[in-house]
Amino acid sequence: MNINILKANNGDSIHISYADDIGKMKNILIDGGTSTTYTFKNKITGKINDGDLKKTIEGIRPNKIDLLILTHIDDDHIDGFLKWFSKDKDAIESINEVWFNSGNSIKKILKNKEAVVDSIKFKEKTTLTSVKQGNDFEQYIKEKGVWDEKIIKKGDELIWDSLSFKILSPGNEKLGKLLKEWKSKSPESLFDTSRKNDYKRTFRELMEEDKFEEDNDPYNGSSIAFILKKEDLNYLFLGDSHPSELIDELGKLGYNGGNKLAVELIKLSHHGSKKNNPVELFKLIDTSKYIISTNGDQHGHPDKATIARILSVNQKAEIYFNYPTLISKIILEEDKKDFPDVKYLGVESL
Repeated sequence: MNINILKANNGDSIHISYADDIGKMKNILIDGGTSTTYTFKNKITGKINDGDLKKTIEGIRPNKIDLLILTHIDDDHIDGFLKWFSKDKDAIESINEVWFNSGNSIKKILKNKEAVVDSIKFKEKTTLTSVKQGNDFEQYIKEKGVWDEKIIKKGDELIWDSLSFKILSPGNEKLGKLLKEWKSKSPESLFDTSRKNDYKRTFRELMEEDKFEEDNDPYNGSSIAFILKKEDLNYLFLGDSHPSELIDELGKLGYNGGNKLAVELIKLSHHGSKKNNPVELFKLIDTSKYIISTNGDQHGHPDKATIARILSVNQKAEIYFNYPTLISKIILEEDKKDFPDVKYLGVESL
């Protein structure tokens, strides 16, 4: 199985490919990152450049994306998809199936007739001849037959091709909280863009003073998180999910400090935020590979405190960054001396 963590700026976008039982390549795309993950304007030349998302899609063609998963509707996960659909008239023809929890689907499963749900709109002038500017993204994917409005929720085990997906999040409570505040774009008040990072602190200092306060953002809490299993190997993808829900569901599956979930890798929740990655979660997971997806330009992510928590339970950890320039900003010489066996790597080394 090949896993490519795309450069998605401060967001997530992950491409998974593998050969199925008859040797045919299958492609899964998890999240689309920010709009600039698809295309972006070069600040120097003014030219429009292809981002990792567009390069990946073009690399897959003429084959299709067999499964597209949108974990939740935060801009740094959905906007790359919205831009792709707006700019590429053949986008929908490149997709076989979509997993996505829409507001209207959540209303149905929770039998909530009162909630007002804003639709997700195409944000840019679209090249789609069958979609007028401003039409709903979810209505379009439904009409084209790639989305069946099925809710993906905690406790489900979904068998897809030769893979198993054990869904850890979201549960009905998290879906209900999202429904109360559903909008097509998370309000700016939810983001702490001015928060200072903790990169001048050593790992030892952060371990000694560690205090955990869980993320309470309803958008993050609605994120689809899962254990992906192929044959006997597990891979853990956490989106931006809330750790209390993950810990609870892992406990129901029988995992604890004496029986850890063995995974090939874990994609850390919420770009390595300290509010989404407590020590208690890492104590349930047996792995050497921890992946951080962000360029670090917003919200102080990743928090160095998150890496300190990993090292408190695994002093031979391998920490992978899709933007390796963060390594020199975060890791101090004293950290290297205190934890000499830890490796800090770019995701190209996975």
